[in-house]
Amino acid sequence: MIILNANTIPLNLNSGTLPDVSGALLNYFQPIIFETVVKTVVNFQVVETPTVYNFQGVWQPFTPEQLLIKPEGQRSWKWFTLHAQPSLVLNTDDVIKYNSVQYRVMSKMDWSLYGYLQYEIIEDFSGAGP
Repeated sequence: MIILNANTIPLNLNSGTLPDVSGALLNYFQPIIFETVVKTVVNFQVVETPTVYNFQGVWQPFTPEQLLIKPEGQRSWKWFTLHAQPSLVLNTDDVIKYNSVQYRVMSKMDWSLYGYLQYEIIEDFSGAGP
């Protein structure tokens, strides 16, 4: 006789095991407006196309513990965590503007089974992008 329990079923295949916390997050989230700039080359000219995103999310600075994990040279940079609705689609290395400051998306964690996405974002000092 084989006993089937939680260790034999992957989390994403068993419906009902992951709580959808998006309802609770709606009280936590606030309206945020981002602008992304997509660069394309048309007739050997760089054309920048801005796109405005209105979504619900939470913008938080990194904790000291999170900064200690980063390499020593990056600890003085301004790092942020963004929790957002799954409707916001950003990719790693995207350049965004928030409150007239340019940032770059460094990582994306897909927690859409829980009802949100998490991004690590850094202030873009390199000047690359828009």
